[in-house]
Amino acid sequence: MLISFKKYIFLFSALLLVIFCIPIQTKASLAPGIFVMDLKITSTTNNEIKGEFTVWNSEKYYLSDLNYEIKLFKGIEFEKLQLADSKVFSETFFIPPNQKITKTFTFQYPENINSGEYTLRAQVLTERGSELGWQDKKISLQGNNNFLDIINSSSRVLYNGKEHFTLEGVNINPEENVTAFLKVSNLGEAITVIPNIKIYKRQFNMPLAKEYQDAPITFAKGETKEIKLEMPKIGAPESYLAEVKFYKDNKQVSGIEYFRWVVKGQGGKILYAKADKDYYKAGESINLTIESIGPADFSDLGNGKLEITAYDKNDKLIATVSQDVALNPGLVSSLISIPVKKDTVSPKIDIKLIKNETVLDERIINLPVFSSEAKQIEKDQEKSNNKYIFFAILLISLIVVLIVGFFIFKLLLQKILR
Repeated sequence: MLISFKKYIFLFSALLLVIFCIPIQTKASLAPGIFVMDLKITSTTNNEIKGEFTVWNSEKYYLSDLNYEIKLFKGIEFEKLQLADSKVFSETFFIPPNQKITKTFTFQYPENINSGEYTLRAQVLTERGSELGWQDKKISLQGNNNFLDIINSSSRVLYNGKEHFTLEGVNINPEENVTAFLKVSNLGEAITVIPNIKIYKRQFNMPLAKEYQDAPITFAKGETKEIKLEMPKIGAPESYLAEVKFYKDNKQVSGIEYFRWVVKGQGGKILYAKADKDYYKAGESINLTIESIGPADFSDLGNGKLEITAYDKNDKLIATVSQDVALNPGLVSSLISIPVKKDTVSPKIDIKLIKNETVLDERIINLPVFSSEAKQIEKDQEKSNNKYIFFAILLISLIVVLIVGFFIFKLLLQKILR
């Protein structure tokens, strides 16, 4: 069966999303094998969807700081899905190698949506915005039928008189700006709405650079408008992602559209940090795989440095190691080995990406205690610590007794001499 031209356009747009949100460069590696399974919807009442899903880590390592998002799309045909709303859950979690865990969620969707068929998606994210495995579930929802329709195929980023795809990530100079262009259709009665804009650093689960509301816009009944929203000027080099949606009386009345651009300049990111175990015995090494990338504008800064410091669970230094790393458009995978002198569980690892003494990025991961070996080491350490505490208390008590005895003896001796 022939694939329609429209489907080609959709697949091309999806490819752009992958390229600019999860850069795949000359030294690219596959995304971690984290999968979502058994998505279930348990209830849909009062504009609230409750459900659960299972996350499976098919890899042989721990991947730190995972979280997840729930997305609601209008429609049930994959190439025609329109993003109605989304929520990134702030909870972070780990999954042991080759293990599964179950997550439950509560998702409040906008009450003004148009009644009809929707697709609910549960998807795992890394802390740095890389989207991993997902699963979809079809669902019928009722709404107030007061939702603007963003015509996604018309949306563009405007810069220097040229049009760019929304997620293309056009490079601009610091303190320059771009304009978000979108076409919006009002399928209902006349309405005045306020554009709500959030600008994220790189991805929608990463820190906010700016949040604000633009001037109100009025739509007549059945009117379609072309809207231009001038984005603010930002000086710090980074890839920025603007999220645009419309509100009336503090309630969402449209889906979501995203716009990306890149402010040129020195930068770099630590994308993944993978650890092989959650415990290490004396004489072993903490083996890490760290994936990093250079500036968001795809320029080449030459070499930088990864500096990794490991601490035990009591914040005592284990060791510090460093390794040179390329800072260019290529995704670089670095294998790091940190020697361990005594049994350690749940180490804390501080990773810095540095260029000429400037810290471009930093990640701190705290490995959990999952394995039976780690739990046994922890028990043994607690027993050992309790033994030391007992002997320390015994020694202090003995010293106190000797001191008190000495003063009593001294007083008695003074009385005798009188």
